[in-house]
Amino acid sequence: SLGRSGKLQYWLVKQSVLDIAWILPSDTPGLFPATDFFEIPLKSDDPLLISLAFWRLYQRGYVKGFEDVKPLALYVSPPYRMHLRFAYDGPESLSGRKIRAVTSLQSRLLEDAGATPIGGITTTQVAESLSRDLIDGALFSWHGVKAVGVMRSTSVHVDQPITLAPAMIVMNRKVYDGLTPEARAAIDAKSGEPLIRMLVQSMNKAAAEAVNEASTDPDRSFIESRTEDAEIWRGRFEKAARNWRSKSPDNERIAVAFDGILEEIVQEEADARE
Repeated sequence: SLGRSGKLQYWLVKQSVLDIAWILPSDTPGLFPATDFFEIPLKSDDPLLISLAFWRLYQRGYVKGFEDVKPLALYVSPPYRMHLRFAYDGPESLSGRKIRAVTSLQSRLLEDAGATPIGGITTTQVAESLSRDLIDGALFSWHGVKAVGVMRSTSVHVDQPITLAPAMIVMNRKVYDGLTPEARAAIDAKSGEPLIRMLVQSMNKAAAEAVNEASTDPDRSFIESRTEDAEIWRGRFEKAARNWRSKSPDNERIAVAFDGILEEIVQEEADARE
């Protein structure tokens, strides 16, 4: 592979050093501003529904910033939840605690909860930071907690969705355009919604396995979010969504279109199960 830094992946694709790359929009703040909206688990915390809506919004021209690249998949992870090294007895337990955060939304939500968000800790540094007591916990999706050592370094897990994590797989647009029609057709057939479904299914499987292991481990505390606590978090999500929508007319259009597309997808998924 080329370009070990995640922050360089988009630029390496754009400059034709790479043909294809996996990118986290959080590594390129401001480049894909619409993706911030897909962090907020307000209307749903189902990663498949949100991912399909993300993709269709792009297809219909609402999500901008892809002039130099050809998106192959736009999707979100299973929700980030709290993995802690201290006893948790409701949101007040977070007061003053140092929690690793990745995005500005995560930081704002943690601050609203009374915690101290700690940024600048890469994925590969989280487990060490936890084990050395540099942080008291981390927001992380269940699908990745075992691979990066978060599960090994924490023992309290709170089943409250906090954010989702947008991600994308993109291809250099000039490279894509330079392919034969047959090659482009083959890529088109395997990318988009088929690829998104495969990615989300794989992440959901890994997440379910980790949840099952944690929830049945007598040495761990697996804490279900109380109804009243979930309502507090929902209020924070609503505030975040309002703030995002108010930033520009384009954001408002995306939010309105998202609601309609999400309803469309929910109905399609229900019909497919019948």
